[in-house]
Amino acid sequence: MNITLLFNSDVPKFKGFYGYPIREIVFGLGILQASKRHMKVSVGDIAIYSYNETSEGYDQLTERVYFAGTWSLLHEQRLRATFGTATVYALIFENMTQEIARQLHAALTPEESYLGLMEVDYAYGPHLALFRNSTVARYRIEGSSCRVFFSMGDEDHRDEQQPIEMQKLGYTDVAWENRGAHGTIFDNFDTIEHFERVSNFREAITPHLQGGADEAFELVMVLEDLNPQLFNALGSAVAALERAQNEEDIAQAAVSCRRYMERLADVLFPARGSDFDGRKVGKEQYKNRLWAFIAVNSAGNMARMTALGKEVDRLIKEFNAGLHTDQDKPRVLSALADAATLTAALLALNPAEVRKPYYAHQKRMFEFFQEAFRKPES
Repeated sequence: MNITLLFNSDVPKFKGFYGYPIREIVFGLGILQASKRHMKVSVGDIAIYSYNETSEGYDQLTERVYFAGTWSLLHEQRLRATFGTATVYALIFENMTQEIARQLHAALTPEESYLGLMEVDYAYGPHLALFRNSTVARYRIEGSSCRVFFSMGDEDHRDEQQPIEMQKLGYTDVAWENRGAHGTIFDNFDTIEHFERVSNFREAITPHLQGGADEAFELVMVLEDLNPQLFNALGSAVAALERAQNEEDIAQAAVSCRRYMERLADVLFPARGSDFDGRKVGKEQYKNRLWAFIAVNSAGNMARMTALGKEVDRLIKEFNAGLHTDQDKPRVLSALADAATLTAALLALNPAEVRKPYYAHQKRMFEFFQEAFRKPES
């Protein structure tokens, strides 16, 4: 789940300086570190007032934001007391489980500034605008590991105090992570349409995963880190399966599944003109390129390399079979879920290397700079 913790930033003890003290309250509990859950964290004020010029509009949007029907553990009386009078500060955790959320809620409830927590849905306009597009992605956490984000243009303006603060809060492995063009003007994956594709894919594969919804959320987060553009292929596959009425429709879904494997290879091991280990690794040889990525990043572990390579072969064979033989929708969808699981396993071979924070945004960046430097016609 994506969960936001809400706080009243105007509690007198903060004296107007609330960002770090609130983060200290949350991370200082040790619950997040002990969970060892891989999560991304964003922070920021929930500036509902910025979207309204009238008190009536403010009241309506406030209701839509905080009481949208998503799962929640809110202290409603405390929360409503802030409306129109205080700034609500949020920590948004991507890929938190409900169990972790309940632990945090129980531990934080005695804290006077704590207003409760709620699930946020980025396919829902008010949540997308206020909890995703108007906050700042700050950390990646997993156990005692913490990566502090910075984006393009911030390389020379990083807050060097941030890693020090996280070390004080129990993170022993702290370093910087370049988020590239994510969250910048070049990020065009910040729309409802994109997150609807993400949501549809997540809901479709959940029944086919051993870990259910929790595993699906983690897979989605990992895929977003790798390349949010991959959801175009995944979304097409799920949509094709949902409307499939005959073999031809299922075959079209299999095409989208195969296209996903091709695009995955493009990200992990771009095509080369020269052979790799005696095999061609050009544009069309996407299976060889996936094998090449596995070989390069398996650190000599032949058993792991063989297992992952065989899974690549099996899935490509499965999707190709969907083009030419009668297969039912559940089988193709199960294979698609397996492809997502395989992707996570491939990324785990070398997570720092395969996160390419500019890859999905290259076209947008090129178009922007091309327009900026285009000479006016004489």
